Amino acid sequence: MFFILSKILSLFIGPLTWVIGLLILSVFLKNSRWKKRCFWLSVGLLAFFSNQYIANRVMLWWEPEPVPMKEMAYYDVAVVFSGVTKGSKTPRDRIYFNMGADRITHTLQLYNEGKIGKILVSGGLGFEQVDNSRAADRLKSFLTMAGVPDSVIVVEPHAINTHENAVKSAELLNNHFPGQNYLLITSAFHMKRASLCLKRQGVDFDTFPAGYLTDRSTLNFDDLVIPRASAIDKWETLFKEWVGLGMYRVMGYI
Repeated sequence: MFFILSKILSLFIGPLTWVIGLLILSVFLKNSRWKKRCFWLSVGLLAFFSNQYIANRVMLWWEPEPVPMKEMAYYDVAVVFSGVTKGSKTPRDRIYFNMGADRITHTLQLYNEGKIGKILVSGGLGFEQVDNSRAADRLKSFLTMAGVPDSVIVVEPHAINTHENAVKSAELLNNHFPGQNYLLITSAFHMKRASLCLKRQGVDFDTFPAGYLTDRSTLNFDDLVIPRASAIDKWETLFKEWVGLGMYRVMGYI
């Protein structure tokens, strides 16, 4: 029920939903004054949400600052939340990554540079079909193919959302790696919610944000004037994350 409600809320607060909804209203409303208002408001919202500069500035505000690799200390266990692979794509003789693959590739880099000792990957089937592989198993497969020894990787294959990632990861840490130092690795836009969930479980840890959606380079003039679909994607990601935070507070997860 919680999952369904959060998805419904995400749908109705998405910027593209607003734009399309207002355009539909402008077609069917009888009052010419309100027809024009809805039409121009939809145009204004589309121009605003498709502006790459604005979207990038808001995302810069939301995402934490990157942590330079050279400044990283050694951590006994890195905890990596899943959500960066596709289990439903075929053929299933390979691993498919989606947005945020840096979560696991940067984990690999940290391991290769001697910054972490063990890697705990958390994630189950989620709400995908039951015949798909578990998210944590897909991440483990990637790491082993990249040369990480099987003995280094700990799999938590049952969590279906961020809250359960935190609960089940905390159980493993307390049972198998008590009193050690931990590093949480997840996407930068997701770090606040993930951190709050893990802190709720009484775990003391540091963070390493990855998978940045922001462009930290010099301002490009095109971003100010040319509409970008990627800007709308940034807003969709932000709204879904904000809804998730709100729902988690209501549920007492954070």
